[in-house]
Amino acid sequence: MESKDKNLCEQCGKNPATVFIKRVSQGDEVEFNVCKTCSDELGGMSAPKPQAATDPLTSLFQGMEETGSSGAICAQCGMTYTRVKETGRVGCAHCYTVYKTELETLLRRIHGRIDHRGRLPRREGEAFAKASKIKRLSDELERAVQAEDYERAAGLRDRLKEEGVTEEEGVTGE
Repeated sequence: MESKDKNLCEQCGKNPATVFIKRVSQGDEVEFNVCKTCSDELGGMSAPKPQAATDPLTSLFQGMEETGSSGAICAQCGMTYTRVKETGRVGCAHCYTVYKTELETLLRRIHGRIDHRGRLPRREGEAFAKASKIKRLSDELERAVQAEDYERAAGLRDRLKEEGVTEEEGVTGE
């Protein structure tokens, strides 16, 4: 009987547990086994809070967020921004929403930008660079034609030919 209970969802207690969730909150690790339905309801990233006896004030304020960006606490996992900075990790998916402005500032300071540009193998990188150049030239050509700047359009057309784009392929390279 006990092994059967272990295989049931810890959230609803009805369906078989098929998803394993590990939540790290302020340095504490908690593991949950939930069914697909409960995992979807939790957003796949959050886990149910343990049903333990807690201080009445703690349960009253549970789920509330502090005001003020640096003092905010994630309502889902309880992670503070100070802790995010210390560990370099967020506690759950909701932390990205709560600490959006702080994380963007931090990423700009560390990486110089907020979007990720991964590295490509040389062979794929060269092909990607060429495709990007062709796309940029095609877009410029389209804008030049729309602006009726035909001399510039002719120059861009010639540059596209140098890149190996034929007129049959068109400006989009299709």
